[in-house]
Amino acid sequence: MKRVWVAVLTACLAAVFAAGAGGEEKVRLILKSARQASVYYAFAVGQAGAIMEGAPDIEVTIEESPGSMVNVKESRIRENFVFTSPTTLISSARQGKGDFSEGGYEKIRSLWPLPGIIMHWVVREDSGINDLKELVGKRFIPGGAGSAGVKVTETVFDALGIKDNVTMVLIDLNEGVQAVKNDRAIGFATSSSVPAGMISEIAATMPIRLLGLDDWAYEKISGQYSRRVIPAGTYSGVDYDVNTIGQIVGAYATLDVSEDVVYKITRAFWENRPVWEKTHPAMKLIQLEDVNLLKAPVHPGALRYYREIGFEVKEYKE
Repeated sequence: MKRVWVAVLTACLAAVFAAGAGGEEKVRLILKSARQASVYYAFAVGQAGAIMEGAPDIEVTIEESPGSMVNVKESRIRENFVFTSPTTLISSARQGKGDFSEGGYEKIRSLWPLPGIIMHWVVREDSGINDLKELVGKRFIPGGAGSAGVKVTETVFDALGIKDNVTMVLIDLNEGVQAVKNDRAIGFATSSSVPAGMISEIAATMPIRLLGLDDWAYEKISGQYSRRVIPAGTYSGVDYDVNTIGQIVGAYATLDVSEDVVYKITRAFWENRPVWEKTHPAMKLIQLEDVNLLKAPVHPGALRYYREIGFEVKEYKE
């Protein structure tokens, strides 16, 4: 399994951290995030940097992932494991529903919020497609294989009544841009904060169209997703607002990670905010209040920190 050490972990910094820890053996954590090209990988770099800045006895390795579904699945079996996921997957996993019917996810606990995902459905402008329902009979990439975006797209297509009539191409989303450029697919979906790097990349090389979700369709899924708007001008050539949907995303661990370790990383995360704010503009939008929206009880270690700073954590009920 490929592991990518964060850039901030240079030999020089490692020496400083070791000295700060008094020579004691470090606790090593895995932070499972997303593909390296994703903005969520950038978010992970910021989180890891803040943790190691504020807790020099903890070493964080960022591990790439094909998507949030994999992150949640691996939480059952990995040790010293921190991961990111949209809240809908966490809720389903803890209740043993859908793709998580095997159970065993009751130990998942929330740590802190991250910028939410915004659904982007993109097609070539010369495709003649102006509406999601017009994807019927077309080859479309619903998101990266194993990602939360695939599940969202399937839910939306089901609400639109087109799920069984769109040829959904499941590939690594890193291939999505080239697949559209080479006419192997009419378009692709990605769940990302705005601006999404993949959308910016393809918009810079060819005319595109972002497809919105009509209000009548949104009403069918409004209990699962929040309404979001991608502002006009966010991407080259897209000079109109796009009505879409989004989800809250959070960082999570299981109860198998000790209370003391989670207390340290939670404190380090919040007290070194300038470190992670530098990694991406969306990180500046993180609000402490969103801790109460993460669809899982707060980890006892994180809870200790929140109580210490006087933040009220609401009791979570499934």
